Amino acid sequence: MRLPSILSRYISKNFFLAFLGSLFVLIALILLFDVIDLLRRASSEESMTFGDVVGLGLLKLPQMVPVILPFAVLIGALVTFYRLSKSNELVIARSAGLSVWNFLMPVFVVTFLIGVFNVTVFNPFSATMRQKYDMMEGLKFDNQTGFSWSSKGLWLREKKGDNPIVVHADAVHQRERDLYLKDVSVLVLNPNETLSVQVESPAGRLTGNTLVVAEGILFTEDGQKKDSAAFSLPTELNLDKIMQTFEEPEEISFWELPSFIRLLDRSGFSSIRHKMHFYTVLSSVLYLLAMVFIAAMFALSPNQRQGGILMKVSGAVLFGFLLFFVSKLTAALGTSGGLPIILATFGPSIVMIFVAVSVLLHLEDG
Repeated sequence: MRLPSILSRYISKNFFLAFLGSLFVLIALILLFDVIDLLRRASSEESMTFGDVVGLGLLKLPQMVPVILPFAVLIGALVTFYRLSKSNELVIARSAGLSVWNFLMPVFVVTFLIGVFNVTVFNPFSATMRQKYDMMEGLKFDNQTGFSWSSKGLWLREKKGDNPIVVHADAVHQRERDLYLKDVSVLVLNPNETLSVQVESPAGRLTGNTLVVAEGILFTEDGQKKDSAAFSLPTELNLDKIMQTFEEPEEISFWELPSFIRLLDRSGFSSIRHKMHFYTVLSSVLYLLAMVFIAAMFALSPNQRQGGILMKVSGAVLFGFLLFFVSKLTAALGTSGGLPIILATFGPSIVMIFVAVSVLLHLEDG
């Protein structure tokens, strides 16, 4: 029997409002703990104000939303199902010939739309906010890095005495433990940040903590042009530090990740962390649907007069955390190469959905 449209809209509205309420409460708790942690860190920084701390907390908040979103869906679904059960609306609907799948369909549709919005719209916003947070945190807590690498090339800035040095390469490629640079520019600046000397070279190589620049052309401060012999430049960076300072996958928009992954592959760097993040974001829609199945498994019992609500809610939350920890475990195995990426990201949600469907079929049909 098909669910009447008015009942479908009613269930959808109840679930969406319960989801928003749960999400708001969880966000408020996360923000409170983040502000407390930032206040602790800022206690040793005289220039930090309470406004700076709150601003950093708000910038950090969007990156936590994808973590709490599944639990907001789980709590919202539990609240919706128990509210409908308490008012006997589900009992009346069942007596009219509606099945559990009819009740779930509106919740599935709303959850699917939430998941799609999270992937396509909120994820790019979260990545932008994370970049701003990392930048502001570096400024406020003085832990900035002088390295940047993207599709526009490599940038390296260090200070040698009173003279800052900026190195740029149009392209990079890793070979064993060395990093080979193409079309290198070395800019030596005066203490007042004006250009002192510029060297243009077709190639360079970062080996250990030494940057070796091949023969090229030197431009002096007054504009004279000279030949430049090959030279070495000591640097605090090496290949290991460069790998650590790559943009975190969470700082890159879902839409930009495929091109960044291709860039890493072309340059000889490992892209497995970024691939894992891409498929994790993609599978998050299925993850949210699995949370609805968990809620239904515990909250849509045919006999709602059995009691034990606290036990059922605890069981649903326990299964939700179980799915969360298994997903983290398989993600770690996928990153280390122990599991195929698709299986590591989609597997836990699919298994949980199959388990929940089996339980619901048993409860519905006996």
